[in-house]
Amino acid sequence: MMTLLLVSCGSTVGGRVISPESDVSDFAWTAEEMAKPIAVRRRHATAETSVSLIRLAGAEQPHIHKDHDLVVVVLSGSARLHLGQRVIDVRPGDVMEIPRGVVHWAENTGRSASEVYAIFSPPFDGQDHLPVPSVKLTTP
Repeated sequence: MMTLLLVSCGSTVGGRVISPESDVSDFAWTAEEMAKPIAVRRRHATAETSVSLIRLAGAEQPHIHKDHDLVVVVLSGSARLHLGQRVIDVRPGDVMEIPRGVVHWAENTGRSASEVYAIFSPPFDGQDHLPVPSVKLTTP
C-alpha cells in the first residue's frame, strides 16, 4: 500500500494523508466535470507548487510542459502513460515523475475514469501545455 503525505496543503492545516484507500469525498466531481473526457480541479497553490485533482475518462493529446516539472499519483482507476518513448500501465498507488520538456500523455484504460493527484512545480497556470502534433497516437 502506498500512502501520500502532503505537508504544505494551503488551506489544510497540518497536512493531509491521501491514499488510494482513503476517503476523498471532498473531491466529489460535478455532473459537468463527469461528462468531460478530462476534468481538472485545482486544489491549492503555494509560491513553489500547485496541486490539482485530474479525472481522466478519455485520453489526453501528446504534449509537453516547457517550464514545469510534474509528479502524478494515481488514486483510482487504471491508465496507460506514454512517457517519452516508453508506455507504462499505471494503477492506484503508482507515482509518475514527468520532467519538464518530456513528451507525455495518458489514456484511461478502465471501465470507469481514473483519478490522479498532480503536483506541478512551479505553480501551473494552465498556459504551459504545448501540444506535440507529430507524435503518433498508437499503443503497443
